[in-house]
Amino acid sequence: HFQAPLLLSEYVQEIGRGGRDGKPAHTLTLISEPTGLLYPEDKQRQQYFNEKLQKQYQRAQQIAKKIPPQGEVAEIAKQYKDGEIALSLLHSLGQLEWRSPFHYIKTPKRTIKPNNIQQQSQQQMQKYLLTCHCRWQFLLNAFGFEKEATGFKCGHCDNCQR
Repeated sequence: HFQAPLLLSEYVQEIGRGGRDGKPAHTLTLISEPTGLLYPEDKQRQQYFNEKLQKQYQRAQQIAKKIPPQGEVAEIAKQYKDGEIALSLLHSLGQLEWRSPFHYIKTPKRTIKPNNIQQQSQQQMQKYLLTCHCRWQFLLNAFGFEKEATGFKCGHCDNCQR
């Protein structure tokens, strides 16, 4: 990635494409310095992605009305464009829980505002990019698999290799 997406869920979806053929894959993500002073385009890019994210939240809410109370990610992905991202956004809004990495169950609506979630999601991506711990452990925690993440070290990411 020359520029990482703002959402961790999008990042995971994009880097996951690298290993789908079963062969080893590597990912490299370049980030600029955090102030944006050297590259003002980064602020324009962030505004663009914020607008895109708002549209994705709106789309996720539309999908939430149509999907069954529980189901599988693969089925939602087949039925709806960007269905996986919508499920992730619904999880971030507290409207969905993961029963496994592949199965979800809808939860009663909460009153979390997308703007707060948006800021948290962007901060989460920044924390991922800057973490000194195992990146896979970070991802497990970020997607609600705290039990599986406890003590986990992948042995392959840049941080585990140090």
